[in-house]
Amino acid sequence: KTRRISAYGVTQPMSKLLCCCAFLVCLLLWSLFMKFFLAYMARSSNTVPFGPGAVELSEDRGAAGPALQAMRRGAFQKALQKLAGCDEAPCRTLLGEMQLTGLQVTRHLDEAMRHFQAAADEGDPEAQYALGVLYANLLEDDPAELHKNEGLSVLYLYAASVAKHPGALMAMGYRHREGLAVPQSCSTAALNYIEVARQVAEVYSSGMPKAVELVRLGVEDDRHQMSFSKMAFVEIAASGDANVAAAVGKRYLLGVEGFPQDFARAKSFLRTAMGQRHPGAQGLLGYMYSLGLGVPKDLDVAYRFFKDAAAQDDPLGHNGLGFIFFQGTGTTIRQDLTMAFEHFNRSAHRGNADGMFNLASVYLTGSGTEQSFQKATQWYTQALDRGHTPAAYALAVMHLNGIGTVRNCKLAVDLLKRVCERGSWVTEKLREAQELHKQNRPDAA
Repeated sequence: KTRRISAYGVTQPMSKLLCCCAFLVCLLLWSLFMKFFLAYMARSSNTVPFGPGAVELSEDRGAAGPALQAMRRGAFQKALQKLAGCDEAPCRTLLGEMQLTGLQVTRHLDEAMRHFQAAADEGDPEAQYALGVLYANLLEDDPAELHKNEGLSVLYLYAASVAKHPGALMAMGYRHREGLAVPQSCSTAALNYIEVARQVAEVYSSGMPKAVELVRLGVEDDRHQMSFSKMAFVEIAASGDANVAAAVGKRYLLGVEGFPQDFARAKSFLRTAMGQRHPGAQGLLGYMYSLGLGVPKDLDVAYRFFKDAAAQDDPLGHNGLGFIFFQGTGTTIRQDLTMAFEHFNRSAHRGNADGMFNLASVYLTGSGTEQSFQKATQWYTQALDRGHTPAAYALAVMHLNGIGTVRNCKLAVDLLKRVCERGSWVTEKLREAQELHKQNRPDAA
């Protein structure tokens, strides 16, 4: 543990800490120009993911992979058939899940525990995590071999956390944060949370992921159900109203508020609005061409859209131009860090959270402007106040190491925990529970 703490910079010289933090945020900045979308992003897939770590670990499930895919589609009988005769650890884990939740089989806790135990003994992190959770939540008066056991819970959660299981890392982080059956240690909590938080921040920074939003329990999932009012909204947009066309185009682009994600329709409505020089539509089209969403990726075309939007002082356009100048297009536009700073600055002062984040990043690294840790902290905080997840991660790293602010491990852990809870692993668990609830399986949920 001491070596890990040192590796994260808690006991390293300040110069190394600054280099580490600056390098990290530079990497985030490289692709965070499109972050405008991600706070509102919704999943375009209607499949039902399954398994404690289905999102992160599904690619390594071996022979259990086809069964896992069937479970994601809700084809539980087919999944059970594919698991028949498979003695590999991932297969035993999936059988344990089905026994535990009563999917296509009778619920049987001791059989589920037997499958989990066999898989855990072979080193399967999914099974180890499942046992860790179960031993922490069983009742004291359950049979001797199945009763609550905090010691075994910690043992299995720790084993799964060593294998980088996101749920186990978060669970161990929380236990060390609160001192639950383990020594209370803020630094150790941070080490566990930061493993997951880094991955979440990278997902938010890598483009437009399928989903990163949190499901609000008790709220009907009607994102892909087109109501009569929404249909009327679309008709008004098609008639040529620029503001409505831009709003509809944005919703099709993101796949939110009852609109399925459809890049072709998004492009059509945004072009309708662009015909009337709607700055928001121009900025969104710039992002489509920057990312290659339904169109060929072309930074030169994106630059023209961003430039037209920025000419009308649109914050999204300024942020897009900032990114273009930060890296250049490789053809017509050369890298110009001073211009990148200018446009990020304009975007930030006009209230764009992504512009704030990028402005903080260039202040932190001194790219195109004088380095200022204080201003970096101020702008990261402004972005955080608007729900910007990578800003939370950057601030956590700064508070953990005392860069540009007083070292505050507790605040850093709280921020890292917040980032983790915005990740896909938590999202999928909530979706899974919600789907089971809709199927009238409250105990399984």
